[in-house]
Formats: sequence, C-alpha cells, structure tokens
Amino acid sequence: MVKRSIFGAIYVAIIIAGILNGNFIFLLLLLLLSTLGVNEFLMMVNPEPENQSEASISLLLRSLDCIGAALLVVTVWTGYLFIPGIVTYILYLLIRMCVQLWITSHNPLYSIAMSMMSQLYVALPIALMSIIFHQFNPGILLLAFVLVWVNDTFAYLTGCSIGRHKLWERISPKKTWEGFWGGAIMTAIVAGLYGYFQQMPILAMAGLGITVSVFGTLGDLVESMIKRTVGVKDSGQLIPGHGGILDRIDSILFVIPSIIIYFLFISLI
Repeated sequence: MVKRSIFGAIYVAIIIAGILNGNFIFLLLLLLLSTLGVNEFLMMVNPEPENQSEASISLLLRSLDCIGAALLVVTVWTGYLFIPGIVTYILYLLIRMCVQLWITSHNPLYSIAMSMMSQLYVALPIALMSIIFHQFNPGILLLAFVLVWVNDTFAYLTGCSIGRHKLWERISPKKTWEGFWGGAIMTAIVAGLYGYFQQMPILAMAGLGITVSVFGTLGDLVESMIKRTVGVKDSGQLIPGHGGILDRIDSILFVIPSIIIYFLFISLI
C-alpha cells in the first residue's frame, strides 16, 4: 500500500505538472503517454517472440507504431499544421502496412489490425487532449483527470461498502451498480462545485461529471475485456503497485472524446 501510494502520487504529480506548465511541457506529457501506451498495448496483445529474430521484428514494428503515435500527437497539438500532418500520418499508415509485406514470421492481418487499434484506441484519444487544452483551457483537461480519479475512488469505496449487484460480472466481477452510482454522484457533485467556483453553469458541469463517470467506467471495462481476452492481470509493470500505464489511463481514453462531444452538444442547445 505504501509503494502504491508513493508511485500513485508521482503519477498524479507528473500529470498535473504536464498540464499546468505550458505548451512544451504539455506536448512532452502527451508524447510520453502516447508512446508508452502504444508500446505497452502492443506488447500486451501480441504473442511473445519465440526467438531473437522475432523479438527484433516485434521491436521494429512497435517502434514504427510509436513513431506514428508521436506524429499524430504533434499533428493535433500544432493545429495550424493539421492538414500536412494528417497527410504525413496517412503516409505512415500506408508504410506500416507495406512493411508487413517483408515480414513472414507474424500473422500479417493480426499484426496490422493490432497496429491500427493501437492508434485508434490509445494514440488518438491522447492526441485529442490538445483540443481540450487549446480550445477550452488547461483547467478543464486537469478537471477531466481529477473527475476520473474521484469516480474511481468513490466507486471503489461505495462498492466495497454496500456493493451487491454486479455491474458487468463477465468482464469485471468486482464492479457493482452501487459502486457505479456512488462514483457518478460524487463526480457530478465535484464537477458542479467546480462550475460554481469558476462561475460556469452548474447543471452543465454536473452533467459533465456524469458523462465522465459513464465513459470512464466504459473505458475501464473495455481495458478489462482486452486483458481478460489476452490472459493478463495488468497491462504492464511500469508503475509499481499499479500495473502499466494503460491501467492508469484506460478511463481517460474514453473520457477525452466524450468531453469534446459533450461540450459541442451543449453549445448547440
């Protein structure tokens, strides 16, 4: 528990520092999360290399996908280079598929599918953080992380205390409906309080809290489904006491797109 608390605090400090210390530090944070996340996802879902040759090939393919993730992050972060960046990113996708022509030791279709999924599931949501950072403000992005942490904490506490009815037993046996609602209510309250002190519409911000709770829970369940499918307990061992980086950001990967859609929706009504 002590180790978990220490490394959890370090993780939180890195996230806060990355968001609040300006554009360049924020870009470094996104590059760190995206490349570590893509690499970890591919190591988790792909079979263990049987020999040195396969290990070298796996490293090459993961490196290409990490480069692709970094390229996508920079493209969205710069904004004004969006069109040239997207063209370059599409070129990367084509190169990645063509590289598979020379590799015979891996299932080509599975390898390409997991490569593309790493970009869609991990790299894209992380890149979209730039939209919240630049188009709204860094405070909203930091709030998204805080709300995810609040939701996880109170869902766990409520579930442990009064949880009886399973939320999705086939995927995550420990999650309960009581835990979900405990996390959702507290997340809505915290988001509403943020809106009150920042002179923002309280009901709209409370709705944001509910949105974060719903999609954060779905993100957690999807990662649990992936880990259960490939037969692993944790996505990695990067953060002692916590598992891998994907175990820490699984919820935020679904929360970021949902926040963007939510703000677009409320701006239209």
